[in-house]
Amino acid sequence: MNRRTTMYDHRIVAKAMDLFHFEEHSPGMVFWHPMGLRVFRGIEDVMRRVYQSHGFEEVRSPIALSRSLWEKSGHWGKFGNNMFVVDSLQQDNSLDGEAQSADSQAINLNYALKPMSCPAHIAIYKAHKRSYREIPMRLMEFGIVHRNEPSGTLSGCMRLRQFVQDDAHIFCREADLLDEISNFLNMVQELYAAFGYEKFIIRIALRPEQRMGSDELWDKAEAVLMNACQELGYAYELSPGEGSFYSPKIEVSLEDRLGRSWQCGTIQVDFNFPQIFELSFVNSEGKLEQPVMLHQAVLGSIERWIGILLENQGALPLWLAPVQVAVASISNKSADWAEAVFARLKRMGIRAELHADDATISKKIRELSERKVPLIAIVGEREAANNTVNLRRLGVSAQEDIAFSQLEEELSSLGNKVSVVR
Repeated sequence: MNRRTTMYDHRIVAKAMDLFHFEEHSPGMVFWHPMGLRVFRGIEDVMRRVYQSHGFEEVRSPIALSRSLWEKSGHWGKFGNNMFVVDSLQQDNSLDGEAQSADSQAINLNYALKPMSCPAHIAIYKAHKRSYREIPMRLMEFGIVHRNEPSGTLSGCMRLRQFVQDDAHIFCREADLLDEISNFLNMVQELYAAFGYEKFIIRIALRPEQRMGSDELWDKAEAVLMNACQELGYAYELSPGEGSFYSPKIEVSLEDRLGRSWQCGTIQVDFNFPQIFELSFVNSEGKLEQPVMLHQAVLGSIERWIGILLENQGALPLWLAPVQVAVASISNKSADWAEAVFARLKRMGIRAELHADDATISKKIRELSERKVPLIAIVGEREAANNTVNLRRLGVSAQEDIAFSQLEEELSSLGNKVSVVR
Protein backbone atom coordinates (compact mmCIF):
# COMPACT_ATOMS: atom_id res chain seq x y z
CA MET A 1 0.00 0.00 0.00
CA ASN A 2 1.56 3.30 -1.06
CA ARG A 3 1.84 6.35 1.20
CA ARG A 4 -0.96 8.27 -0.54
CA THR A 5 -3.38 5.37 -0.21
CA THR A 6 -2.43 4.87 3.45
CA MET A 7 -2.80 8.59 4.20
CA TYR A 8 -6.37 8.52 2.86
CA ASP A 9 -7.38 5.18 4.44
CA HIS A 10 -10.83 5.98 5.82
CA ARG A 11 -10.12 4.18 9.10
CA ILE A 12 -7.06 6.36 9.75
CA VAL A 13 -8.93 9.55 8.80
CA ALA A 14 -11.91 8.54 10.95
CA LYS A 15 -9.66 7.95 13.95
CA ALA A 16 -8.05 11.40 13.54
CA MET A 17 -11.51 12.98 13.32
CA ASP A 18 -12.93 10.80 16.13
CA LEU A 19 -15.83 9.64 13.93
CA PHE A 20 -16.15 5.90 14.67
CA HIS A 21 -14.31 2.72 15.51
CA PHE A 22 -14.69 -1.07 15.23
CA GLU A 23 -14.71 -3.72 17.97
CA GLU A 24 -14.06 -7.44 18.07
CA HIS A 25 -17.33 -7.83 19.99
CA SER A 26 -19.34 -6.86 16.88
CA PRO A 27 -17.18 -7.55 13.82
CA GLY A 28 -18.33 -5.77 10.69
CA MET A 29 -20.44 -3.26 12.64
CA VAL A 30 -19.68 0.41 13.31
CA PHE A 31 -19.53 2.13 16.70
CA TRP A 32 -20.45 5.73 15.87
CA HIS A 33 -18.98 8.51 18.01
CA PRO A 34 -20.77 11.87 18.47
CA MET A 35 -18.82 13.57 15.65
CA GLY A 36 -19.37 10.63 13.32
CA LEU A 37 -23.08 10.51 14.01
CA ARG A 38 -23.29 14.21 13.09
CA VAL A 39 -21.93 13.27 9.67
CA PHE A 40 -24.21 10.25 9.37
CA ARG A 41 -27.32 12.26 10.30
CA GLY A 42 -26.24 15.04 7.96
CA ILE A 43 -26.21 12.60 5.04
CA GLU A 44 -29.57 11.18 6.09
CA ASP A 45 -31.02 14.72 6.20
CA VAL A 46 -29.68 15.41 2.71
CA MET A 47 -31.08 12.16 1.35
CA ARG A 48 -34.43 12.73 3.03
CA ARG A 49 -34.81 16.13 1.35
CA VAL A 50 -33.79 14.79 -2.05
CA TYR A 51 -36.10 11.79 -1.89
CA GLN A 52 -39.00 13.95 -0.77
CA SER A 53 -38.36 16.43 -3.59
CA HIS A 54 -38.52 13.53 -6.06
CA GLY A 55 -41.89 12.26 -4.81
CA PHE A 56 -40.93 9.60 -2.28
CA GLU A 57 -42.61 8.95 1.07
CA GLU A 58 -40.46 7.70 3.95
CA VAL A 59 -41.50 4.50 5.74
CA ARG A 60 -40.10 2.29 8.50
CA SER A 61 -40.27 -1.50 8.62
CA PRO A 62 -39.14 -4.23 11.07
CA ILE A 63 -35.55 -5.48 10.93
CA ALA A 64 -36.67 -9.11 11.45
CA LEU A 65 -39.09 -10.91 9.14
CA SER A 66 -40.32 -14.48 9.14
CA ARG A 67 -38.70 -17.32 7.24
CA SER A 68 -41.91 -17.91 5.26
CA LEU A 69 -41.69 -14.42 3.77
CA TRP A 70 -38.04 -14.84 2.82
CA GLU A 71 -38.85 -18.24 1.29
CA LYS A 72 -41.62 -16.70 -0.80
CA SER A 73 -39.33 -13.95 -2.09
CA GLY A 74 -36.58 -16.46 -2.90
CA HIS A 75 -34.03 -14.82 -0.60
CA TRP A 76 -33.98 -17.75 1.82
CA GLY A 77 -32.84 -20.17 -0.87
CA LYS A 78 -30.43 -17.71 -2.46
CA PHE A 79 -28.95 -15.91 0.57
CA GLY A 80 -29.98 -18.07 3.53
CA ASN A 81 -26.37 -18.83 4.45
CA ASN A 82 -25.61 -15.09 4.58
CA MET A 83 -28.61 -14.14 6.71
CA PHE A 84 -28.63 -13.76 10.47
CA VAL A 85 -31.30 -16.24 11.60
CA VAL A 86 -33.13 -15.92 14.91
CA ASP A 87 -34.75 -19.08 16.32
CA SER A 88 -37.71 -18.49 18.61
CA LEU A 89 -39.78 -20.93 20.64
CA GLN A 90 -43.34 -19.69 20.99
CA GLN A 91 -45.93 -21.29 23.24
CA ASP A 92 -48.90 -22.69 21.32
CA ASN A 93 -52.12 -21.89 23.21
CA SER A 94 -54.42 -22.91 20.38
CA LEU A 95 -55.05 -26.34 21.92
CA ASP A 96 -56.93 -26.98 25.16
CA GLY A 97 -55.91 -29.08 28.14
CA GLU A 98 -55.22 -32.72 27.37
CA ALA A 99 -55.18 -32.06 23.65
CA GLN A 100 -51.79 -30.43 24.11
CA SER A 101 -48.90 -32.82 23.99
CA ALA A 102 -45.33 -32.10 24.93
CA ASP A 103 -44.49 -31.81 21.26
CA SER A 104 -47.33 -29.44 20.42
CA GLN A 105 -46.87 -26.95 23.23
CA ALA A 106 -44.05 -25.07 21.51
CA ILE A 107 -43.65 -23.99 17.91
CA ASN A 108 -40.19 -23.34 16.49
CA LEU A 109 -40.25 -20.07 14.53
CA ASN A 110 -37.48 -18.83 12.27
CA TYR A 111 -36.89 -15.15 11.64
CA ALA A 112 -34.08 -13.48 9.76
CA LEU A 113 -32.65 -10.01 10.13
CA LYS A 114 -33.40 -8.38 6.81
CA PRO A 115 -30.57 -8.09 4.26
CA MET A 116 -32.76 -5.72 2.23
CA SER A 117 -36.18 -4.08 2.62
CA CYS A 118 -38.08 -5.13 -0.52
CA PRO A 119 -40.39 -7.77 1.07
CA ALA A 120 -41.26 -5.30 3.84
CA HIS A 121 -42.13 -2.57 1.34
CA ILE A 122 -44.25 -5.06 -0.58
CA ALA A 123 -46.12 -5.73 2.68
CA ILE A 124 -46.76 -1.99 3.04
CA TYR A 125 -48.03 -1.81 -0.53
CA LYS A 126 -50.35 -4.76 0.10
CA ALA A 127 -51.72 -3.37 3.37
CA HIS A 128 -54.86 -2.31 1.49
CA LYS A 129 -56.25 -2.14 -2.03
CA ARG A 130 -54.45 0.40 -4.21
CA SER A 131 -55.91 2.73 -6.83
CA TYR A 132 -54.33 4.04 -10.02
CA ARG A 133 -54.47 7.47 -8.35
CA GLU A 134 -51.74 6.25 -5.96
CA ILE A 135 -49.52 5.05 -8.79
CA PRO A 136 -46.56 5.54 -9.07
CA MET A 137 -46.14 4.82 -5.37
CA ARG A 138 -42.62 5.68 -4.22
CA LEU A 139 -41.46 4.39 -0.82
CA MET A 140 -38.06 4.88 0.78
CA GLU A 141 -36.47 3.85 4.05
CA PHE A 142 -33.17 4.26 5.82
CA GLY A 143 -33.15 0.51 6.21
CA ILE A 144 -30.92 -1.13 8.81
CA VAL A 145 -29.82 -4.35 7.10
CA HIS A 146 -27.67 -7.30 8.14
CA ARG A 147 -25.61 -9.60 5.93
CA ASN A 148 -23.46 -12.33 7.44
CA GLU A 149 -20.40 -11.68 5.31
CA PRO A 150 -17.38 -14.01 5.77
CA SER A 151 -14.95 -12.55 8.31
CA GLY A 152 -12.13 -12.50 5.77
CA THR A 153 -14.04 -10.13 3.50
CA LEU A 154 -14.74 -7.46 6.14
CA SER A 155 -12.93 -4.19 5.41
CA GLY A 156 -13.79 -1.18 7.56
CA CYS A 157 -16.82 0.64 6.19
CA MET A 158 -16.32 -0.86 2.74
CA ARG A 159 -17.66 -4.30 3.66
CA LEU A 160 -19.86 -4.62 6.74
CA ARG A 161 -22.30 -6.99 8.35
CA GLN A 162 -24.65 -4.24 9.51
CA PHE A 163 -25.26 -1.04 7.58
CA VAL A 164 -27.95 1.43 6.55
CA GLN A 165 -29.19 1.72 2.97
CA ASP A 166 -31.24 4.41 1.28
CA ASP A 167 -33.57 1.59 0.35
CA ALA A 168 -36.32 2.68 -2.06
CA HIS A 169 -39.04 0.92 -4.05
CA ILE A 170 -41.42 2.19 -6.69
CA PHE A 171 -44.67 0.54 -7.78
CA CYS A 172 -45.69 1.86 -11.20
CA ARG A 173 -47.08 1.09 -14.65
CA GLU A 174 -44.88 -0.04 -17.52
CA ALA A 175 -45.62 3.32 -19.16
CA ASP A 176 -43.99 5.07 -16.16
CA LEU A 177 -40.67 3.22 -16.34
CA LEU A 178 -38.75 5.72 -18.48
CA ASP A 179 -39.76 8.62 -16.23
CA GLU A 180 -38.82 6.72 -13.07
CA ILE A 181 -35.41 5.68 -14.44
CA SER A 182 -34.83 9.28 -15.56
CA ASN A 183 -35.81 10.44 -12.06
CA PHE A 184 -33.25 8.07 -10.54
CA LEU A 185 -30.42 9.17 -12.84
CA ASN A 186 -31.21 12.83 -12.13
CA MET A 187 -30.93 12.09 -8.41
CA VAL A 188 -27.58 10.40 -9.02
CA GLN A 189 -26.22 13.39 -10.93
CA GLU A 190 -27.42 15.90 -8.35
CA LEU A 191 -26.19 14.05 -5.30
CA TYR A 192 -22.86 12.82 -6.62
CA ALA A 193 -21.96 16.35 -7.79
CA ALA A 194 -22.92 17.77 -4.37
CA PHE A 195 -20.42 15.37 -2.79
CA GLY A 196 -17.70 16.29 -5.29
CA TYR A 197 -18.01 13.45 -7.81
CA GLU A 198 -18.45 14.56 -11.41
CA LYS A 199 -17.69 11.29 -13.21
CA PHE A 200 -19.66 8.09 -13.09
CA ILE A 201 -20.04 5.01 -15.26
CA ILE A 202 -23.24 3.10 -15.98
CA ARG A 203 -23.30 -0.66 -16.35
CA ILE A 204 -26.36 -2.81 -17.02
CA ALA A 205 -26.14 -6.08 -15.09
CA LEU A 206 -27.88 -8.83 -17.07
CA ARG A 207 -29.54 -12.11 -16.06
CA PRO A 208 -27.53 -14.55 -13.95
CA GLU A 209 -27.52 -18.28 -14.61
CA GLN A 210 -29.53 -19.00 -11.47
CA ARG A 211 -32.65 -16.83 -11.54
CA MET A 212 -36.40 -16.80 -11.10
CA GLY A 213 -38.97 -15.97 -13.75
CA SER A 214 -39.38 -16.56 -17.46
CA ASP A 215 -36.95 -15.56 -20.20
CA GLU A 216 -39.74 -13.41 -21.65
CA LEU A 217 -39.87 -11.25 -18.50
CA TRP A 218 -36.08 -11.00 -18.39
CA ASP A 219 -35.99 -9.99 -22.07
CA LYS A 220 -38.51 -7.24 -21.36
CA ALA A 221 -36.78 -5.96 -18.22
CA GLU A 222 -33.33 -5.85 -19.83
CA ALA A 223 -34.73 -4.08 -22.89
CA VAL A 224 -36.36 -1.45 -20.65
CA LEU A 225 -33.02 -0.59 -19.03
CA MET A 226 -31.07 -0.44 -22.30
CA ASN A 227 -33.75 1.57 -24.10
CA ALA A 228 -33.99 4.00 -21.18
CA CYS A 229 -30.24 4.68 -21.19
CA GLN A 230 -30.30 5.19 -24.96
CA GLU A 231 -33.31 7.53 -24.89
CA LEU A 232 -31.88 9.53 -21.98
CA GLY A 233 -28.48 9.84 -23.65
CA TYR A 234 -26.39 7.79 -21.19
CA ALA A 235 -23.58 5.57 -22.44
CA TYR A 236 -23.46 2.17 -20.78
CA GLU A 237 -21.56 -1.10 -20.60
CA LEU A 238 -23.08 -4.56 -20.30
CA SER A 239 -22.23 -6.93 -17.42
CA PRO A 240 -23.53 -10.39 -18.41
CA GLY A 241 -24.55 -12.61 -15.49
CA GLU A 242 -24.26 -9.85 -12.85
CA GLY A 243 -27.96 -9.12 -12.30
CA SER A 244 -29.93 -10.05 -9.18
CA PHE A 245 -31.70 -13.41 -9.18
CA TYR A 246 -35.03 -11.64 -9.70
CA SER A 247 -34.18 -8.70 -12.00
CA PRO A 248 -31.54 -6.94 -14.11
CA LYS A 249 -30.25 -3.56 -12.93
CA ILE A 250 -28.43 -0.39 -13.76
CA GLU A 251 -25.28 -0.05 -11.63
CA VAL A 252 -23.69 3.37 -11.22
CA SER A 253 -19.98 3.49 -10.39
CA LEU A 254 -18.17 6.70 -9.47
CA GLU A 255 -14.45 7.42 -9.77
CA ASP A 256 -12.41 8.89 -6.92
CA ARG A 257 -9.23 10.98 -6.96
CA LEU A 258 -7.06 7.86 -6.91
CA GLY A 259 -8.77 6.59 -10.06
CA ARG A 260 -10.59 3.81 -8.20
CA SER A 261 -14.10 2.80 -9.20
CA TRP A 262 -16.83 2.37 -6.57
CA GLN A 263 -20.20 0.84 -7.46
CA CYS A 264 -22.85 2.72 -5.46
CA GLY A 265 -26.23 3.53 -7.02
CA THR A 266 -28.54 0.88 -8.49
CA ILE A 267 -32.00 0.64 -9.99
CA GLN A 268 -33.68 -2.66 -10.89
CA VAL A 269 -36.70 -3.32 -13.09
CA ASP A 270 -38.59 -6.21 -11.55
CA PHE A 271 -41.50 -8.02 -13.21
CA ASN A 272 -41.09 -11.12 -11.02
CA PHE A 273 -41.94 -10.00 -7.48
CA PRO A 274 -45.25 -8.41 -8.57
CA GLN A 275 -46.25 -11.83 -9.92
CA ILE A 276 -45.01 -13.82 -6.92
CA PHE A 277 -46.68 -11.53 -4.39
CA GLU A 278 -49.81 -10.98 -6.54
CA LEU A 279 -49.54 -7.21 -6.50
CA SER A 280 -52.29 -5.18 -8.13
CA PHE A 281 -54.04 -1.84 -8.29
CA VAL A 282 -57.44 -0.80 -9.63
CA ASN A 283 -56.91 1.02 -12.92
CA SER A 284 -59.02 3.84 -14.38
CA GLU A 285 -61.37 1.28 -15.96
CA GLY A 286 -62.05 -0.37 -12.60
CA LYS A 287 -60.02 -3.46 -13.45
CA LEU A 288 -57.12 -4.98 -11.55
CA GLU A 289 -53.74 -4.28 -13.11
CA GLN A 290 -50.32 -5.58 -12.06
CA PRO A 291 -47.66 -2.94 -11.33
CA VAL A 292 -43.96 -3.12 -12.11
CA MET A 293 -41.62 -2.87 -9.15
CA LEU A 294 -38.42 -0.83 -9.17
CA HIS A 295 -35.74 -1.29 -6.51
CA GLN A 296 -33.34 1.62 -6.11
CA ALA A 297 -30.59 3.04 -3.92
CA VAL A 298 -28.70 6.20 -4.83
CA LEU A 299 -25.87 5.99 -2.30
CA GLY A 300 -26.21 2.34 -1.31
CA SER A 301 -24.68 1.80 2.13
CA ILE A 302 -24.37 5.13 3.95
CA GLU A 303 -21.43 3.76 5.96
CA ARG A 304 -19.63 2.75 2.78
CA TRP A 305 -20.43 6.13 1.20
CA ILE A 306 -18.76 7.88 4.15
CA GLY A 307 -15.74 5.61 3.80
CA ILE A 308 -15.45 6.39 0.10
CA LEU A 309 -15.83 10.10 0.80
CA LEU A 310 -13.05 10.05 3.41
CA GLU A 311 -10.71 8.14 1.11
CA ASN A 312 -11.48 10.43 -1.82
CA GLN A 313 -10.76 13.70 -0.01
CA GLY A 314 -8.86 12.72 3.14
CA ALA A 315 -11.41 14.86 5.01
CA LEU A 316 -15.02 16.00 4.65
CA PRO A 317 -16.41 18.92 2.64
CA LEU A 318 -17.14 22.08 4.62
CA TRP A 319 -20.93 21.70 4.39
CA LEU A 320 -20.79 18.17 5.89
CA ALA A 321 -17.92 18.46 8.38
CA PRO A 322 -18.98 17.76 12.00
CA VAL A 323 -17.10 20.91 13.07
CA GLN A 324 -17.07 23.50 10.30
CA VAL A 325 -15.24 26.34 12.03
CA ALA A 326 -13.00 26.35 15.11
CA VAL A 327 -12.42 29.72 16.75
CA ALA A 328 -9.03 29.81 18.48
CA SER A 329 -7.85 32.73 20.63
CA ILE A 330 -4.16 33.59 20.90
CA SER A 331 -4.37 34.87 24.49
CA ASN A 332 -6.78 35.95 27.21
CA LYS A 333 -6.64 39.47 25.80
CA SER A 334 -8.54 38.31 22.70
CA ALA A 335 -10.89 35.89 24.50
CA ASP A 336 -13.86 38.29 24.42
CA TRP A 337 -13.63 38.70 20.62
CA ALA A 338 -13.22 34.94 20.21
CA GLU A 339 -16.39 34.36 22.24
CA ALA A 340 -18.27 36.98 20.19
CA VAL A 341 -17.17 35.36 16.91
CA PHE A 342 -18.17 31.94 18.21
CA ALA A 343 -21.60 33.18 19.35
CA ARG A 344 -22.33 34.82 16.00
CA LEU A 345 -21.35 31.67 14.12
CA LYS A 346 -23.62 29.55 16.32
CA ARG A 347 -26.53 31.94 15.69
CA MET A 348 -25.98 31.39 11.97
CA GLY A 349 -26.36 27.65 12.46
CA ILE A 350 -22.69 26.94 11.80
CA ARG A 351 -21.22 23.94 13.61
CA ALA A 352 -18.51 25.79 15.53
CA GLU A 353 -16.16 25.15 18.43
CA LEU A 354 -14.50 27.67 20.74
CA HIS A 355 -10.89 27.15 21.88
CA ALA A 356 -10.13 29.93 24.36
CA ASP A 357 -8.07 27.95 26.86
CA ASP A 358 -4.46 28.60 27.86
CA ALA A 359 -2.88 26.25 25.30
CA THR A 360 -0.50 27.87 22.84
CA ILE A 361 -1.95 28.87 19.49
CA SER A 362 0.49 26.55 17.69
CA LYS A 363 -0.80 23.60 19.73
CA LYS A 364 -4.41 24.55 19.01
CA ILE A 365 -3.74 24.83 15.28
CA ARG A 366 -1.88 21.51 15.21
CA GLU A 367 -4.62 19.61 17.04
CA LEU A 368 -7.44 21.16 14.98
CA SER A 369 -5.59 20.45 11.73
CA GLU A 370 -5.10 16.81 12.77
CA ARG A 371 -8.86 16.63 13.34
CA LYS A 372 -9.41 17.87 9.76
CA VAL A 373 -11.45 20.94 10.81
CA PRO A 374 -12.00 22.82 7.50
CA LEU A 375 -11.71 26.39 8.85
CA ILE A 376 -9.73 27.72 11.82
CA ALA A 377 -10.48 31.33 12.73
CA ILE A 378 -7.55 32.65 14.78
CA VAL A 379 -8.13 35.79 16.81
CA GLY A 380 -5.61 37.93 18.65
CA GLU A 381 -5.46 41.49 19.90
CA ARG A 382 -5.05 42.88 16.37
CA GLU A 383 -8.05 40.91 15.06
CA ALA A 384 -10.11 41.99 18.09
CA ALA A 385 -9.28 45.65 17.41
CA ASN A 386 -10.17 45.38 13.70
CA ASN A 387 -13.18 42.97 13.85
CA THR A 388 -11.24 40.51 11.70
CA VAL A 389 -10.05 36.90 11.89
CA ASN A 390 -6.90 35.20 10.66
CA LEU A 391 -8.34 32.32 8.65
CA ARG A 392 -6.63 28.99 7.99
CA ARG A 393 -8.20 26.65 5.45
CA LEU A 394 -7.51 22.92 5.66
CA GLY A 395 -4.94 21.93 3.05
CA VAL A 396 -3.99 25.51 2.19
CA SER A 397 -0.69 26.83 3.55
CA ALA A 398 -1.43 30.54 3.12
CA GLN A 399 -3.40 32.39 5.81
CA GLU A 400 -6.02 35.09 5.21
CA ASP A 401 -6.69 38.20 7.25
CA ILE A 402 -10.35 38.91 6.51
CA ALA A 403 -13.13 40.91 8.07
CA PHE A 404 -15.42 38.70 10.14
CA SER A 405 -18.35 40.07 8.14
CA GLN A 406 -16.70 38.62 5.02
CA LEU A 407 -16.45 35.20 6.68
CA GLU A 408 -20.10 35.47 7.69
CA GLU A 409 -21.04 36.21 4.08
CA GLU A 410 -19.02 33.25 2.82
CA LEU A 411 -20.61 30.89 5.30
CA SER A 412 -24.11 32.24 4.70
CA SER A 413 -23.76 31.32 1.02
CA LEU A 414 -22.62 27.81 1.94
CA GLY A 415 -26.13 26.52 1.33
CA ASN A 416 -25.98 27.66 -2.27
CA LYS A 417 -23.04 25.35 -2.91
CA VAL A 418 -25.22 22.37 -2.02
CA SER A 419 -28.51 23.84 -3.20
CA VAL A 420 -29.43 20.59 -4.95
CA VAL A 421 -29.64 18.90 -1.58
CA ARG A 422 -31.67 21.58 0.20
